[in-house]
Amino acid sequence: MKKIYKRFLNLFFKVPLKIEVFKTFIAEWYAIIKKRPLYKDIKWSKEQKKDFDDFWKNSYGKKISNRWHKLYQSVNGVYRIDYLPEVIYTTKIEHKFNDHFYSKVSSDKSLLGVFFDNRIENVRTPENYVINSYGVFYNSKREVISYEEAKNILSDIGPAVVKPTTDSSSGQNVQILNIKDGKDLKTDITLDELFNKYGSNFVVQEKIKPFKELKDLYPDSINTIRLTSYILNSQVHVAPISLRIGASGSVVDNIHAGGMGVSVDDSGQLGEIAYRLGYGDSDEKFSQHPDTNIVFKNYKLSFIEELIDDAKKLHGLLSNIGVISWDFTVDENGTIVIVEINVRGQGIWFPQMISGRPLFGDNTKEFLKTLNK
Repeated sequence: MKKIYKRFLNLFFKVPLKIEVFKTFIAEWYAIIKKRPLYKDIKWSKEQKKDFDDFWKNSYGKKISNRWHKLYQSVNGVYRIDYLPEVIYTTKIEHKFNDHFYSKVSSDKSLLGVFFDNRIENVRTPENYVINSYGVFYNSKREVISYEEAKNILSDIGPAVVKPTTDSSSGQNVQILNIKDGKDLKTDITLDELFNKYGSNFVVQEKIKPFKELKDLYPDSINTIRLTSYILNSQVHVAPISLRIGASGSVVDNIHAGGMGVSVDDSGQLGEIAYRLGYGDSDEKFSQHPDTNIVFKNYKLSFIEELIDDAKKLHGLLSNIGVISWDFTVDENGTIVIVEINVRGQGIWFPQMISGRPLFGDNTKEFLKTLNK
């Protein structure tokens, strides 16, 4: 009877996850078919097709669609058989290597400071002024406070950022504020109206002033570094790095929100071309920023080597999470800031598309074989 009960519980928890995976699978295929006009003209030789099929059959155990590979190639012009398709990442890898329940907790932006703030030297998280978690207000010390106390804290806080802490992505509902006398000076919205708008699960935190190297590129957003770290054979590795840059007056730099992405090598050197990719349905290219006219070629970020070392150390602070996509920035004092972490729906297509390199590099074949164990 006890064994039957345990099997029932196991099935009970697995069914919702299987439904989620199925929905994701359908969404990924719908998206890639919709983007066919972008990659339909990419033609491969018989030898290229054979190399592709042989690689995936030997590494993954079966043949796969080459649609994602052709989409990436249509933007960057680089043929690779070892790009990682988004559909395999979101339906297989994230669910295999990132425990579902740990992922739900880790993704809550209000807990970012609990996990990472000042855990290693020269790395911090944004200061939270007020947190609302499932209807309960907290102050910067995570002490429970009242609605009125939350309003008092924010009444004259000045520049700040408000954003959802759960179920959000791509910079959606991120708003820059300047609060004086209980109102946002730009929109004239009151704190009561702000709280009502966001409901629950949001945070009001500091507006980070970016490091000069990032500010010079584009001053209206913080400009974040996307770095994916993963564990393989008891070591933490780093995937191709990209820099997301805002544009056209936007205060966010997210790719889906009109931001641009440019590759960054391990020494901090930017790639020659930045891409405005939208939802993977655009391929605008820029050799210099359209607003600041900064040329990307030969532009170098001095902190990347330190950032890579720090990301490897930070990865060990989370349990049962094998692959993490970090969003970092650097503040005006040169301190590395963890803006957020992504463990579900990480969007691994754009770092590959921007860099022309596979997510797991030389480890791709071994990682895929690990997936099937």
